[in-house]
Amino acid sequence: MKIIIDECIAKSTRSCLIDAGFNIINVEDILNSGVDDEKIFEYAKKEGLPIFTHDRGFGVLYHFSEGACPTIIILQVLSPHPKTTNELLNKTLLKIDLNQPKYHGKLIIISEKNIRIR
Repeated sequence: MKIIIDECIAKSTRSCLIDAGFNIINVEDILNSGVDDEKIFEYAKKEGLPIFTHDRGFGVLYHFSEGACPTIIILQVLSPHPKTTNELLNKTLLKIDLNQPKYHGKLIIISEKNIRIR
């Protein structure tokens, strides 16, 4: 599955996602580096691609957007250090199959304690 990776995601985390079978698209490869979250959100919405980020601002965009939204996966860790993030991914990614329709257009918040889907 193709997913858009926000700039805040570390290179080692990107490698974990590739190892998990994701086809990652780096934001900086499709839009300008430092682009506003709104432009990333609109691009993902138009292309039907999930966004993978640490940035909670995407949750705000999700809640206040009109119409269909892209799937947004927010990794919520106390420290977005790659080691912590990668451990969290390895623990939770097996529980979520983004190809299943029940996850399409959802806000998925993954924390160390749980996975919330809205």
